Amino acid sequence: MPATVKTDDAPTAADERRFRPGGSAAQVERLRQFLTEAIQRGASDVHIRAGDVVYARIHGQLVPLDTPVLGALDTRELAMHMLATAPNAPTLDEVHDYSGPWSAPGIARFRISILKQRSSYMVVMRVIPDVLPTFETLGLPATLGRAVLAEFGLVLISGVPGSGRASTLAAIINHLNTHAPARRHIVSVEPSIEFLHKSLKCSVTQREVGIDTDSYLAGMRAALDQDADVLVLGELSGPEMLEMAFRAVEQGRMVIARMQSSDVTSAIKALLANFAADAQDQVRLQLAESLRCVLAQRLLPRADGNGRVLAAELLCMNAGVREVLGDPGRLGELRAVLAEGRAQFGTQTFDQHLADLVIAGRVSFDVAVILATNSLDFELQLRGLRR
Repeated sequence: MPATVKTDDAPTAADERRFRPGGSAAQVERLRQFLTEAIQRGASDVHIRAGDVVYARIHGQLVPLDTPVLGALDTRELAMHMLATAPNAPTLDEVHDYSGPWSAPGIARFRISILKQRSSYMVVMRVIPDVLPTFETLGLPATLGRAVLAEFGLVLISGVPGSGRASTLAAIINHLNTHAPARRHIVSVEPSIEFLHKSLKCSVTQREVGIDTDSYLAGMRAALDQDADVLVLGELSGPEMLEMAFRAVEQGRMVIARMQSSDVTSAIKALLANFAADAQDQVRLQLAESLRCVLAQRLLPRADGNGRVLAAELLCMNAGVREVLGDPGRLGELRAVLAEGRAQFGTQTFDQHLADLVIAGRVSFDVAVILATNSLDFELQLRGLRR
């Protein structure tokens, strides 16, 4: 039997594994189907991995979609398709960890993260809403909206990962862009650009770390040279960035930044921890002069099971807060000062807001009492409000 002669045009087994046009087209159609289902069900994220069905995060919970179990070749073809149709993306063979924008025409825009796990590819897709969030849709305190419209100051947005901080920052930019009393230049330095802002009442410049600028520090330094009136930072950490933030406020700019802390007191402690003990007294003075607001937020399941609702703790600078910040031995009193200043200054603790949400029927008592800072005090407070 004569030997088979391979020509240069004949596909090899490796070529067949790398790209199968028919299979890829079928996979792309399947991808569109389960993305459509996920969007219709209100998913915030979609998880695609070999050896499992597709999962979507719906109302904070990972839920299996009605899909077949995907194999390693399936996830490879899907990842290859996304990279081939994403702007400035590498080839699949160059990827170990990749994050970037991607669009499914007619369905939605996504932020995709492609990674290798157990020699196969996994894709995590964050849904980017087409409609910009507002203070009203997120349930953000009106006091925060007034604070960010000030000419200068420092505003911190705190929370754990998954608490909705990116949406809050987007709502703040949207609020400035639609309510600013005078035109201002907003420069955002973000880990990934999820929400796109058009210049309306403000001029909005959005920069992505790793693509448009090398780091948060580099982007912040550049923004100060680019005539920014408002800096919106996806991260504020390290003494150099914090000192730059204080300097920006002294120059008459507004700095709005994201932090990772569970409540207001923890956010203040985390900020101070960036400095040596002998420098913290000076930082306290700078905070007392610069700080306008600290918002700490959490997302809780709605009582009716339809989505999640924001619970917020809010510090707004006033004489009582300033006194506590100036004395290192009184930081433990901060929560009490927030509770006492609610009627006059618009401050509030998590427990106060939780009680409001329970009374309004938006969060169940059972969920709220578990998450309350002090469960016993929370129950007593709620009984008092219900009378």
